[in-house]
Amino acid sequence: MARATTKAASDAPRDAIALLKQDHRTVEQLFEEFENADDDQLQAIAERVCQLLTVHAQIEEEMLYPAAKEAFDDEEELDLVNEANVEHQTAKDLIAKIEGMTPEDESFKATVKVLSEYIKHHVKEEEGELFPALKKTELDLKEMGSQLNDRKMALMQELGIEPEEEAPTQRRKSSSRSGRSSATKSRQARAGSRSKSTSRASSRARH
Repeated sequence: MARATTKAASDAPRDAIALLKQDHRTVEQLFEEFENADDDQLQAIAERVCQLLTVHAQIEEEMLYPAAKEAFDDEEELDLVNEANVEHQTAKDLIAKIEGMTPEDESFKATVKVLSEYIKHHVKEEEGELFPALKKTELDLKEMGSQLNDRKMALMQELGIEPEEEAPTQRRKSSSRSGRSSATKSRQARAGSRSKSTSRASSRARH
């Protein structure tokens, strides 16, 4: 556990926005995995999503949002932080609901799907509006990134949550490669099948 935590800390992005975006990509990947998972994998993936979102929301609420409020002097920018806080509460309600369910519950998949869509909306607003506004302030994003990462690692250890073993981009590349390999094998199999069918047809024609 200690080694994994150290590795995750050493692989931390350079600033606050990069770290939070990496969290977003990780959760997006998990939601995709949930969509394509077998029934016996659903519970574990949903639990992982809920754990990571809980930690992500907590470090933003404890550190990023208060710092953003101090850095912003425009009312519209302050509204962005307040809206993000409200959205977090709705997400927490959905997380609590999922954590009290099992895949056997009729609305389990639907609730995870609603959470996925809600988080997608929240991420779009953060990355499209809040983060760009933060970049224009005098907030030291590198220092904030270091603080966020330290708090994130401490929370994950406190809650017994395994840190990410590899960056989401690496997983996507790996998935992409395996996807291309599978697609190639599939095409080859189809081509082989067509070849065999043609061969059988020619054989029947000769007879």
